[in-house]
Parts: sequence; structure tokens; C-alpha cells
Amino acid sequence: MLTFAELLEAARCSPLYDRWVIQEPLLPEQPGDPLWQTYPTLNTDQLTRFLSGHGYPTPDGARLFLSSGTQGKPKMMPFTESDLERIADLCGRFSVLEGINAQSRSMVLLPMASWTVGRITMDGHCKAGAQVHGIDLHGGVTAWQQACDAIRPTVISSTPSVLAAWAPHYNGPPMTLLETTGEPLLESERRLIEARFGAFVHDAYGLTECVVGVECAMRQGFHYWPDSVYVEILDPVKNTPVPVGTMGEIVLTSFQRDSLPILRYRSGDLGWLVQTPCPCGRQEPLLHLYGRKAPALALPRGVSLDRGLLEWALLAWGYDQPQVIWKGTPGSPATPFVIDHFQPTLEITWNSITNEKDDPLLRRQIFDQFPELAELVHEHALNLVLSLRMR
Repeated sequence: MLTFAELLEAARCSPLYDRWVIQEPLLPEQPGDPLWQTYPTLNTDQLTRFLSGHGYPTPDGARLFLSSGTQGKPKMMPFTESDLERIADLCGRFSVLEGINAQSRSMVLLPMASWTVGRITMDGHCKAGAQVHGIDLHGGVTAWQQACDAIRPTVISSTPSVLAAWAPHYNGPPMTLLETTGEPLLESERRLIEARFGAFVHDAYGLTECVVGVECAMRQGFHYWPDSVYVEILDPVKNTPVPVGTMGEIVLTSFQRDSLPILRYRSGDLGWLVQTPCPCGRQEPLLHLYGRKAPALALPRGVSLDRGLLEWALLAWGYDQPQVIWKGTPGSPATPFVIDHFQPTLEITWNSITNEKDDPLLRRQIFDQFPELAELVHEHALNLVLSLRMR
């Protein structure tokens, strides 16, 4: 990984940071110190404008990959071989944490040509010692099953939407473990995938701009390595750090790449840093992901749902730490291959209640207070899923 000094030097040489104070002689000693807090943050609009500008020179020998487009249109981003090697090293750490080893036979089912995730996942599994087979998504469920029959994998890595689309049709032995990446994982998808493939799901979190961390078996957040990424949680309005354990916007600084250095990048996601050590015994810090920052959810037929109002209602009804996630379409280059199997889903999860199942009373309460949801559900425009959180 890059050192902090190497990252700052790369940023000083990048026109993306021309107006930042890193051009001054005085530099912060480490990320997070008082001088660091005076730096601005970088958002996706600024990065998109920079990448689309005609004056940005692509580094020599760099390969161009598309981002997933979950924050708008996909961005074409450069990666040198050194960048890809650093990120693959991090994915190798993910793989070892999950339990991938020399006895593993891995099927990486991801877009291979246009998206970095396929390349870095394959390389990461190789670094853990696995026998790795990269399979592109063309052909859909039938082709995926045929490839699986030929490879006989013990590990499958893909997006949640792909595995959820394949799960009802999967016909094979249980996996040793499954890895999801590239887009949000719904609890309902996790349950379906684990039930049909017969193995534990490890979810990974990251952006094309900055890969972050991975779940252990405890599912109490994403373990991340401070030498690969510096994670800040900022108040979305004041842009100031919030106390540890308090929810705010996840802001990322990557030590993984110098071709396009990423400093204080606003992820658009909400989360918090976990204070207590993980029961798994690992020493890496933990990041808990909550979901997208946007308070209003854009549902089908132009319906806008205030997520905060729904969560406050759930709290008033006695549900502990409710979370509302909207997944309208799969947010990745995998979309064309799963759209026929995907139903837009509004998922509500919570930590505990006397009835752990999909409570009919709760469903009636929601429909009474939010009649626009009742109409969309009854007309099959979206699927409403209510479930106890698995972690």
C-alpha cells in the first residue's frame, strides 16, 4: 500500500487537487490530524467532471474501467498495474479472512472486461492460494449452471443480484462459502442465497474509487485495514467528525492507488465505526454500513417515500433499530443479466421483537400510515419484505 507521504505526493501532482492546501509547504503528519480536517472533501460530481474533462491525461500504461454507476452515470476510471496489484493484495486479505485457501476452487461470476471488480476478485483469490475460474455473465442462469457443473467450485463470488437470480434454479452440491460484492446485499437476498447454495455469505463493501472491507462470520460490520483505507464519519451537513459510534456519512481516503489519488471522498453512504472489539477476535477496526444518504426514496410511479418518517413510525411501534433499504434495480454492470429475475424491493429489518417473522399486524400498520406503499405492493409494483436482522 502507499504510505501517507506517497499519497500526498501523488495528490500534489494531480490536477484534481490543484485548489487544495496540499500545494502548500505545510502538510498534515497523518490523516485525521487538525490540518487534515481543514482539507475539503471530494464528491462524486467533482470527480465525474474531472474525469470527463478533456484536460485530464490518462496515466501511461493505465487501463480504463467503468464504475458501477450507483451514484449516477458510470465513471471511466484509470488503474495502473501497480494500482491493481495493491487492490488485489487487499482482496487477498479479504479472501484469507473468509476462509479461502489452497483447497478452494473459486468461480468468480462477474463482468470481466469493463469492471474492476472481476479482475481484482480473481487476483485476490489467487493470492489466497485458490484455483480460480473467471466466468463472465453472458448467457444467464443456464450458462452459469453449466459453468458451475464443469468447474465444480467450492466458492462462488458474484453480486447479490446475480446469486439471488440464480438461487431458485441452482442445482449442485453445497458451497463452502459465498462472497458477494459490487452492490448492496438485502437480508432477504442473503437468506435466499444461503438457503439454496448451502453456505455462509461474506459480503464486501467498497466503491470503484476505494475498496474498503469485508464481513467476518460475526456479521457485526466490515473489517477494514487502516494501511489500505482511512475511514472518517462526518456530519453530512456540518462536514465535521462525529463521535465514534455515531452515524454519519462515510468519507474515504485510499492508500491503494496513485494514478488517481482519492482523498476524503464522500461515499454517499451512511454508517458508523464500531467501538467494541469483534467477537471473532480479529484486530482490524469495524465499519457498520447503514445505507444510502438520500432521505427520500424514489419508488415506482413517481412515489417519494420519506425513509425517516417510516423509521420513526417503526420505532414508535416498538421495533429496535429499524432499517429501511430500497433496491429498485441492481446497481452494477450485471443488471442486463438479472433484470428479468429481479423485483424492486423495499426491505425493512430490525434487531428484535417478540414476533420474529413477517408480522401481519406490522404490515397492516405500515399500509394504514403509508397508503401509497399499500397501492404499490397490491399492484405488484414493488415487493415489501419485513424480517428480523440476521446480525
